[in-house]
Amino acid sequence: MKKNQLKELATKTAVELISLIQKGEIELAKLKMDLRAGKIKDVQSLNKKKDDLARLKTVFRSKQLTEGKL
Repeated sequence: MKKNQLKELATKTAVELISLIQKGEIELAKLKMDLRAGKIKDVQSLNKKKDDLARLKTVFRSKQLTEGKL
């Protein structure tokens, strides 16, 4: 994820971030299943998806804290 993409994420609403997180978790689960089934050999794509999902969750959590909603 590039810096300009992170800036775009900061401007999104909480609802949009939640939907992105849910989509990312579904994609991650599919990648894990494909890896176990032997369909993909590129483990790095799995790690990148995990990192992107962690960044999404971090942006979402910081947005929650700044809005005062715990």
